[in-house]
Amino acid sequence: MIEIRRAEERHINDIGNLWLEFMRFSQDIDTIYAPREGTVPVFINDYLRPVINDENSLVLVALDGGRAVGYSYSLISEPSDLVKRGRYGLIHDMFITAGSRRKGIGDKMFDEIIKWFHSNGIDRVELEVIVNNPAAYSFWEKHGFTEFKHTLFRHTRPQ
Repeated sequence: MIEIRRAEERHINDIGNLWLEFMRFSQDIDTIYAPREGTVPVFINDYLRPVINDENSLVLVALDGGRAVGYSYSLISEPSDLVKRGRYGLIHDMFITAGSRRKGIGDKMFDEIIKWFHSNGIDRVELEVIVNNPAAYSFWEKHGFTEFKHTLFRHTRPQ
């Protein structure tokens, strides 16, 4: 039985390992996501731990019989005073380990994220998807997301 719950201190190492798997999955799409050696403790201490109990952040963990098989990190983002755009939700990460995909875990996690945003008065949610990740595009389109911005890049020197 899958349980989606707010992550606690006891889940931090498991989420760190899931994040590393997420980065390795992402590096197969684009090598810029290749994790540096020894980076999991940095992720845990500098990124995860500061937000796990922050009232403007939601870190969820998906447990299958007590084993962490997925995580997500969402936050409430405050816009600049220069534009009319109000507060909005940002789904920063969502990852389900390979052996647990296509079992509805992402759907359940997404439902909890949306409930949390709604309870905080958020009516706009944004996220980023790597271009060459058709499974992620399909998942997010299924949940009503559409494109509104494209990020372009180039190298400063010819490759």
